[in-house]
Formats: sequence, C-alpha cells, structure tokens
Amino acid sequence: MNKKIIIILSACLSLMFISCGNQSSQNASEGVQLTNSMGSVILRDEGAEPVIIDVEKKEVIIPAEVNGKYFNSPTRHGVVFDRGSNGDKSVLRGLADEREFYQALIDIGAVAGNNLTMDDMKLGKTVDGQKLDVFVTWDGLGKEIPFAEIIRSDEERPMDIRFGGNIENAKAKRTGCILCLDSCAVGITSDAAYETGAVEMKKIGRYGREDVLPADGTRVSVIFRIAQDK
Repeated sequence: MNKKIIIILSACLSLMFISCGNQSSQNASEGVQLTNSMGSVILRDEGAEPVIIDVEKKEVIIPAEVNGKYFNSPTRHGVVFDRGSNGDKSVLRGLADEREFYQALIDIGAVAGNNLTMDDMKLGKTVDGQKLDVFVTWDGLGKEIPFAEIIRSDEERPMDIRFGGNIENAKAKRTGCILCLDSCAVGITSDAAYETGAVEMKKIGRYGREDVLPADGTRVSVIFRIAQDK
C-alpha cells in the first residue's frame, strides 16, 4: 500500500513540474510587460531611469542633466531623452524614456492635445493640450524654479507649456523629445507661446541660461505639474 502511495505522489509531482515548466516557457516567450507605479503598461528603453508619479500633486518628475552646449548655441529642444535621436540637442538631457513620460501624464489626468500633424511643422501653428506648470530643481538649490527661468530667447514671450501628446509620432520617430521650445507634432510637451517653425524657420534663438543653471553635466529634476489655470 505504501509503495502505491509513493508511486501516485511521484506521478503528481512530475505533472506539477511539467506544468510549471510549460508556464515558465510561455512567460518567457510572451515577455514580461513593464508597468509603472500606477500599474499602467509602459515602454522604457534599457538603462533609462524611471519616471516618478505623484497623483495627489498631479505631477510627474523626470531626472535630467544640464547640457552646457546650449548656453551659447540656439536650440528648439528643452528636454530630450538622451537615448533618442535628438538626445544631445537639448538644454537638458533627459534620463527617462519619453514614452514612459507620456503615460505618466495620462495617469495623472492630463489631456493630450494631438492637434498638430507633421505637415503643420512649417505652417506656424500652435500646440493644444493640458496646460502644465514646469519647474526645475537640483541638489543644494533648496527650491523649485520655473522652467522659463532657465531659458533665454531672442524674442521673449511668456512660456506656455502644453501636453501636445503625439505618442504615435514619438514612437515612430524615437527622437526622444520630451519638451520642445516651440510648438511641435512630435514632442510630448511643447511651448505654445512659440508657433511651429519659430526657432528653425523664423530663427528665434532659444538657449539655456548659464547664469541660472548649474554647471554642464549637473543632475537636475524636471517637474511637470497640471496647471490650476487653464
């Protein structure tokens, strides 16, 4: 009798191991979906740092580094993920994936504009979408300063950052654009105060402020918060 029980238990254990093995193979073949702190499925390149989400404050924080190249050279890029094709063309090199950043804005309740097409990039149009207050801070500063204060322009206008959306263009082009300094059909967010083509066609120069930002390569945090005034 005991021998029979042992044989039955051995058979059951064998079936369990086979079943578990099949499940592991299935998971491996399907891949594991990455999720953020809200449980949303996200896309994130290997090596990218996570985006921080605070639903209560309706804010998203991404890590970045100062790019001193644009203290004296004009650019239309405010923040770009450093692994994107435009990764070294911005005042701040983003260390987080632009696609994960997009999902984070959706998760805090921001509404994307999605009103611009690639054809609009030469037509002087303005980006729509949720209005965002954007700030920058870094170790030792002890406060947040408006993003507008780290940028100087040949033609000064009040900054108006909007959640343009553009996720399909962002996925297709992988420029890494997180915050553009004029209205854009690819950047996840951009400055509606400057129409499409304002920097590259109208040659309105925009730069990082060396007298405000810390030294080249310094790590900073960029905070995007849903604005109270729309």
